[in-house]
Amino acid sequence: GEEIDSLQKSHVFNMQKLKNSELRLTEAEQKMRELALNIKMKEELIKELVRTGKDAQSVSRQYSLKITKLEQESEQAKMELAETQKRLQELESKELRDIPEKAKLQKEFRKKMDAAKLKVQRQATELQQNVAQMKHQQTQLQKRLCEESEKKKQLEAEIQRDQQQIKVGFFLFLYGEE
Repeated sequence: GEEIDSLQKSHVFNMQKLKNSELRLTEAEQKMRELALNIKMKEELIKELVRTGKDAQSVSRQYSLKITKLEQESEQAKMELAETQKRLQELESKELRDIPEKAKLQKEFRKKMDAAKLKVQRQATELQQNVAQMKHQQTQLQKRLCEESEKKKQLEAEIQRDQQQIKVGFFLFLYGEE
C-alpha cells in the first residue's frame, strides 16, 4: 500500500512538474513571438529611415544641379554682355559717314547692353537666393539625417537586445528550474 501511495504522490508531483513545464513553454513561445514581431517592426522602421536618408541626398543632388545650371546661365549672360560692350566700343571708334546711322546703332547697342546687364544682375540675385535657400535646406537635411541615423542606431541596439532576450528566454526554458 505504501508503494502505491508513494507512486501516486510521485505521479501527482510529476504531473505538476509537467504542467509547470508546459506553462513555461507557452510563456516562452508567447514572449518569443512578441519579440520576433518587435524585431520585425523595428527592422521595417530602419528600412524607412534608410529610404528617408536616400531621399534627402537626392534632393541635395537636384539642388546642386540647379545651382550649376544657374551658374552656367549667369556666365553666358556675362559673356553676352562683354560681347555687346565690345561691339559698342568698335562702333564708337569707327568713323561712320552716316551720323544718323551711327547714332541709331549706338542706341540699339546701348539698349542691348542694358538688357544684358539687367539679365546678369537678375541671375546673380536669383543665384544668391537659391544658394542661400539651398544652404538652409542642406543644414535642415543634415540635421534630419543625423537624427535619423541616431534613431537607426538606437533601433539596431534594441533589436540586438531583443534577440539577446530571445536567446536567454530559450536558454532558461531549456535549462530552467527543474
